[in-house]
Amino acid sequence: MICCAAAALLVTLPARAETQPTATGPHWAFQPVTRPAVPEGVNPVDHFIREGLKAAGLFPNPEATPLELLRRLHFDLTGLPPTLEELAAFEADTAPDRLEKVVERLLASPRHGERWGRHWLDVVRYTESQGFEYDHPRANAWPYRDYVIRAFNDDVPYDRFMREQIAGDVIEPVTSAGIVATSLLVCGPWDQAGNSQSNATQRATTREEEMEDLVSVVGQTFLGLTVNCARCHDHKFDPIPQTDYYSLRAVFDGVKHGERPTEGAVEARERQTKRQAVEKEISEVMTAASRLETEGAKRAAAATGAPAVPPGPVALARWTFDGTPAPVMPGTPMGGAVVSEGRLQLPKEGAYFQTPPLPRDVREKTLEAWVSLADLKQGGGAAISLESADGTKFDAIVFGEREPGKWTAGSDGFVRTKDLDAPAETTPAGEFVHVAAVYAADNSIALYRNGEPCGRRYTPAGPLQTWKAGDAHIALGRRHKGGGRPWLTGSIRQAALYDRALSTEEIAASFRSGGSGIPLEKILAALNPEERTAREAALKKAAAARESLAALAAPPAVAYAGTRVQPAPARLLKRGSVTAPGEILAPAALTLVARSTPGLDLPPDAPEAQRRLKFSEWLAAPANPLPARVMVNRVWQYHFGQGLVATPSDLGKSGARPSHPELLDWLASEFIRSGWSVKHLHRLIVNSATWRQSSRASEAALAKDADNQLLWRHAPHRLEAEAVRDAMLAASGRLNLQAGGPSFRPFTTSSFNATFYYPFDTDEPEFNRRTVYRMNINSGKSPLLDAFDCPDPSVKSPRRGVTTTPLQALGLMNSAFVQIQAGRLSYRAMVAADGRPDLSVNLAYRLALSRPPTAAELETGIATLKDRNFTSFCWVLLNSTEFVYVN
Repeated sequence: MICCAAAALLVTLPARAETQPTATGPHWAFQPVTRPAVPEGVNPVDHFIREGLKAAGLFPNPEATPLELLRRLHFDLTGLPPTLEELAAFEADTAPDRLEKVVERLLASPRHGERWGRHWLDVVRYTESQGFEYDHPRANAWPYRDYVIRAFNDDVPYDRFMREQIAGDVIEPVTSAGIVATSLLVCGPWDQAGNSQSNATQRATTREEEMEDLVSVVGQTFLGLTVNCARCHDHKFDPIPQTDYYSLRAVFDGVKHGERPTEGAVEARERQTKRQAVEKEISEVMTAASRLETEGAKRAAAATGAPAVPPGPVALARWTFDGTPAPVMPGTPMGGAVVSEGRLQLPKEGAYFQTPPLPRDVREKTLEAWVSLADLKQGGGAAISLESADGTKFDAIVFGEREPGKWTAGSDGFVRTKDLDAPAETTPAGEFVHVAAVYAADNSIALYRNGEPCGRRYTPAGPLQTWKAGDAHIALGRRHKGGGRPWLTGSIRQAALYDRALSTEEIAASFRSGGSGIPLEKILAALNPEERTAREAALKKAAAARESLAALAAPPAVAYAGTRVQPAPARLLKRGSVTAPGEILAPAALTLVARSTPGLDLPPDAPEAQRRLKFSEWLAAPANPLPARVMVNRVWQYHFGQGLVATPSDLGKSGARPSHPELLDWLASEFIRSGWSVKHLHRLIVNSATWRQSSRASEAALAKDADNQLLWRHAPHRLEAEAVRDAMLAASGRLNLQAGGPSFRPFTTSSFNATFYYPFDTDEPEFNRRTVYRMNINSGKSPLLDAFDCPDPSVKSPRRGVTTTPLQALGLMNSAFVQIQAGRLSYRAMVAADGRPDLSVNLAYRLALSRPPTAAELETGIATLKDRNFTSFCWVLLNSTEFVYVN
């Protein structure tokens, strides 16, 4: 954060008087963007830079060597060195446009978004833990990181990129990407302790600190203004009154920290369409299998002289008690249950029948039973129950547990149970009734009685269960082990378990069959080989489709994108104190650019969604002079090491003046004209002669412009912490390019109210992903990354510090990670060179420094290899200044 006091102490950098904004009129950043004229056929970047050099009596450096430019391009655009294959291809290409081809290849690489996404995450203070004293991890913060990386890879227009991060969850059509994008508003730290205080004033104060963080990240990131400095009083430098701060705060007052589902309306419709298609496929293939089984059953019945009863669907397991052969799973009557008169008799409480564990997993399913109740006043017992070994989880067809005389789909804790709008049981005691419960892959549940629906199909709050082979079993006559009033008294003629969701037609057919069953082996034996093959193929296809359906029925993913509430009308706080509320203010944008863009025109009680939607439109309007200038300056800074404005998140009066204001405006106007394409900016910059200059120092130029503000050379710059680590992994051949998904966690944790992190080094592939995929926690950071100025994730870092400390040298020398990579680089080069010393040294140089060694370096390398070991030589390369700096 740039506060008022710090802003007052900023030292602006000198620049040519003729390039500075005039002293009269509005501040230069608040004026409309202009498009200065550029001579035809001249690169605009080079035109403006060379005009400044000419006026200062300076000359541009010559172009860097091709290999220097190749390495520079790779690190600038992807954050990784060129591979051996890329080096060889570049050296073999003699076309005059070979560098331009490299630019296009790198801009199209998925590595590009990882590089530039990391820059953006610095600016917006992206963190994956809560910070403050508890610092609990955020397991689902990473979708925002992936959104940012995809946006840069896809070259999402920057105006859309801005709007999505402000109001993507309310911009129609609402998509998952839009919801995740708004994580920017809450991706900073959150004071859990402050928000849980018992004192209301303290909680309100904590909330104001939270809101200042939100307003400041929006103001500094997109507008380049320290709007948050107007929280307690009018801004001391920029024309931002205190009312503007609280009006802008009102725009975001409904944003709260927390997780939310990320499925948008678009994805919900797509999922429903896919689900219906898969359900149709399952129905079609199972109908085909059912026809074959029916034909086999008819043939088997004719061969045995059995009555011509229409067969029902074939079950995974069926239990009969009248001696009729059936696909029987063994079971044991217990607690006084007996088999007599063709029935399982359940004469008293405690009597039941239990099977061994199931032979395979069951997810979607149908439970079925023909049951005769001893009396209709009993309640809580189950005709059939599928339960875990310990009885803590179950699905069952239960009678009279919650509503007297009614059947329900019982479950543990009623999480999959619903009282149905259906009549009570009227079948007299002693007579049989057919009951069935269908649990579909989409998590819907349907109950049937005598072949007809019993109440409406519903979707429970609890998820569909997977019953694991070897754990779950079937119980008849008992709801579940250990339950209160679990017993059903009466008798059961037959029961069945299907490992699929039967259709309404199949339930009716099963009821009509009266439970008559022909053993599956006899049904299959009656089919010819072609029919058996066709049936097996249909069942396999149905099984694969059910897996797809189960995935589609899974709960929507969640992300740490914040929740939304409708806020009360906002009030100005006098002196910023929560105990001194003042006038009510409507949500509004900044008045300092009111002439360029209209306001939001919203009442104080405007809907929460409308506030952010209107503000996003104001922010991204082409006439708004700030966002284009701010983003152009950021891109320039990451290519040259410093921006055209040296304070990239403060373009206000207390920030630095632009070194080349005409160039800044030309680039901003071109950015808008290109459709807000960031990749277009990259092309303009890296294809310019200015960017391609060598880094060679000149005593005369240093005397006039030691800070290289006029860009007479391309200043060398040290790799950021992440690029140092990634480059080592790339050189050693251990870099895992797996993209996206949950972050890797190179630490262990312990929790005593707060979470404590303990980093470790390992060479496992999961931990060798690019550093942008490392879980970006506030505490427990990597010592090596910290030494190379990796910023605190809770702090907005528009420009990283570049220090030179003993810790950096010690880290490169002694870090376990560096030692491991040196050994891997040594092994890689030696194996690829078939053990030849000269080739090994050559390959090590090309892998580490993207160039072959000089004759002297080759001689030294061979001598080192003979005198010591090649790992030590590779360790020296990774410790070299040339490795951690790009010229």
